[in-house]
Amino acid sequence: MPKVLAISPGTPHALAGRGILGDRLTLEIANDPAVPLAVAATRVFDLLVLCDMSADEQQDIVTAFHTHRRWRLVPVLYALDPAAPGLAIPGTFRPEMDGIVRGTLESPGVQRRILSMARDGVAEAELVVAGPFELDPVRSVFRLPDLEVGLTEREAEILAILLAQPNRTISAAEIIERGWGTEANARYLQILRRHVSNIRRKLERTPAARSVRTVRGSGYRFDVKLAG
Repeated sequence: MPKVLAISPGTPHALAGRGILGDRLTLEIANDPAVPLAVAATRVFDLLVLCDMSADEQQDIVTAFHTHRRWRLVPVLYALDPAAPGLAIPGTFRPEMDGIVRGTLESPGVQRRILSMARDGVAEAELVVAGPFELDPVRSVFRLPDLEVGLTEREAEILAILLAQPNRTISAAEIIERGWGTEANARYLQILRRHVSNIRRKLERTPAARSVRTVRGSGYRFDVKLAG
């Protein structure tokens, strides 16, 4: 069941900590961001909802959560004041994964967006990190300093296996067994080579352009020392 954290300073203290969306998800409500931020290193949710605050306040809260790597995987729903003129978009808004809606936490429109955005599994996912590089396995995005590279799901699986053990050669057979769940044969070896070639093409002209290495007769490695 998806787990949602809603921070809404306007929520009465008596309602804090109680869910309002029934048995479709677990919704935890906090009226003080300092409380969930204090345990953000160990508690992660599938969706973060921010209500009853300015765009600047929302941006500050998201920035604080993002100091913890795993929280960078969590989508954010920014609920804006329905009476405010214009549309103030927080600088932390990521259009590929976040959402913006007008209303309060109790608004039907906000609750519909919460239900549509909450997803199982995000809270259990972790970034794969090697040196200055990060792989978001949920959205298949490889992050470099000031740059993101989109990957297919299969490319992300292969890169995650290599990034998890940087500077170490992983055999092609192991990658195929872990990625495809089958034994390596000529067909899968050719498919793997094609995916690795596509990864290299996408990393051209980036600091990781020479990091994905072929070790002839052995397999592949992600060499952090060669990055840049």
